[in-house]
Amino acid sequence: MQFIQYDSLFNYSLEQNEEMEFVHPEHHLNIQSRIVKDKFQQNLQNSIIMFNQILGFSQNIINKYNNYQDSCTKALQLIEISTDGLMQIEQIYSLIEQKEFGFNSKHQNYNIAQTYNQINQYTTNLVLDYLNNFILNKVWELLNKFPNQDKQQNRKFSIYCSKLQSCIEILPGAIAVKQDDLFSVNQQHIFWQQLKNYIEQKQLADHEQIRQSYDKVCEGILLANAMISKGSEYEGEIKQKFMQGFGFLIYALNKQKMKSRANHFLADPRKEDVFKAWNLPEQGLVKMLLPAIFPQIQFNQKIYIPRYFRCISSEYILNQYKRSTINKINNDCGLFYPENKLTLDDLLSKKLDRVQVRILCHETLKQKKQSLFQQFVGQLTKNDTIFDKIVIHIHGGGFVAMSSRSHQTYTRKWANALKVPIFSIDYRMAPNHPYPAGLDDCWQAYMFILTFIEQYYNIVPNKIVLVGDSAGGNLVAALTIQAIKAGVRIPDGILLAYPALSLDIKQFTPSFLVSLDDSLLHHTVLKLCLKSYIEKEFNPNLDPMLSPSKASDDILKRFPKTRIQVGTYDPLHDESFRFLQRLIQLKRDARLIEYQSMPHGFLSFDVINGMNEAKQTVLDAQNILSDLLK
Repeated sequence: MQFIQYDSLFNYSLEQNEEMEFVHPEHHLNIQSRIVKDKFQQNLQNSIIMFNQILGFSQNIINKYNNYQDSCTKALQLIEISTDGLMQIEQIYSLIEQKEFGFNSKHQNYNIAQTYNQINQYTTNLVLDYLNNFILNKVWELLNKFPNQDKQQNRKFSIYCSKLQSCIEILPGAIAVKQDDLFSVNQQHIFWQQLKNYIEQKQLADHEQIRQSYDKVCEGILLANAMISKGSEYEGEIKQKFMQGFGFLIYALNKQKMKSRANHFLADPRKEDVFKAWNLPEQGLVKMLLPAIFPQIQFNQKIYIPRYFRCISSEYILNQYKRSTINKINNDCGLFYPENKLTLDDLLSKKLDRVQVRILCHETLKQKKQSLFQQFVGQLTKNDTIFDKIVIHIHGGGFVAMSSRSHQTYTRKWANALKVPIFSIDYRMAPNHPYPAGLDDCWQAYMFILTFIEQYYNIVPNKIVLVGDSAGGNLVAALTIQAIKAGVRIPDGILLAYPALSLDIKQFTPSFLVSLDDSLLHHTVLKLCLKSYIEKEFNPNLDPMLSPSKASDDILKRFPKTRIQVGTYDPLHDESFRFLQRLIQLKRDARLIEYQSMPHGFLSFDVINGMNEAKQTVLDAQNILSDLLK
């Protein structure tokens, strides 16, 4: 057998004439993918055999150990998941064998391809390889230890059942990937040849060094999850907080216990607990200590922006669905100018119905005088610097966590180095405020800054650049789309760091498999974030402000300069390349930096005891922003 080493996640091939095995040295899953038809059929057959064995053994457990309630419950859960998976794979196998298939009632819910030619054998085989090699074998091994599993084995069983569930859920999407998709063609295909001049690959350190650095970061993430998990066992806030602190002591001293507890917690988490873990930097002792690692900054002030402009409400979005205009340019800005001018004191006063925005600057911004006399005296005493360039930042956190505060580890560095004001938006977050509440906050802040900020500070925003990471990258792209759709001023440039450009969980990308073993962007957490942010009436497959990569050509043709940063070790990796491809095809100015072996969230890891490799990514982002501001 021939082994091929390749350098990035997208070096796939569909045109090999002999059986080959791909080994990705940087991909921590090390998925072994053989793409010839015989291997595909073999994978299907292996899956069917293993599912049948698991189903038979699970039924035997129920029959033999019916007095063991916990064992029977787990066996029933596994039967339900495995039956679903088996029926899907049998349907695929039927299509492959017969090259035609008539649906019957038991298969209709799976939305599997209806003809042989609709099956993407490559992406389907990726999921099958992972399923067979990394999940089903492990489930079978753990089943054979029933009913005498110890605590650790019980936890592992839950973890692998969770992975199995996610694999089965993504299988229909893997089958339906288009044959000419960017991640279904080899590196010599014209698509990749067209893109190579727009992609810069950076190796910040060797793979093993980066993996070790990320493992250190993950220990902190796992510790947070283990602490919250420990506290969630108890009733009452005081008890929970005490046990969280107790859990910190236990798990900080025993990393093996910490990892076991945290991974079990992530297998089937409650969203309240997961989001609490993600929000630890915003709470208690961590919140108090966090400023110690922030760079110094001269000016750090919050303003509270009123809602002067057309609200991006559920009704506004759903009405566009109804009229089929959600992906069209509507020129419906709905500008509103208030009768009474808002005073600076009022802008600085915290009010719950306002949008909170943090302003960072390397020097103190001058506040505009309110009366004509004060303005006249002020002009006589000093000729203030006028800032004609600004950056608007939108933070990440899965639409459910974090804030402008926790992202100051790098936004302060940018403000000091770029010597321009940075406006960082604290938008409302799910689950209490699902889509489109957060987008509306960003829209209101953007429009207010454009229209009114020069009335309050020595700022005249002739040049505006937007930057966002992860969920913030989604909101930056969505805000740009809304500006284009509404017919208002478009930002001069945007920077998207590891952005979430498709929120359609049914759309498969190979990099999603990374989430099955990633401590930060774990597959269960990804699903919880999406379910919390997107209510049932909204459609991420059609709505470009949920999934910016779905934006129409008419909208993307008007996109400003676009820069993207992403790591190969990121579950969101692939969609950035698809988005880049569309922008390049439409002749837009777009570039992408791909950091080899780097994980999701790297900008936030440039801290003490973080990732040394992340320092360069923050500097690169700073240089990109500087270039976009020219």
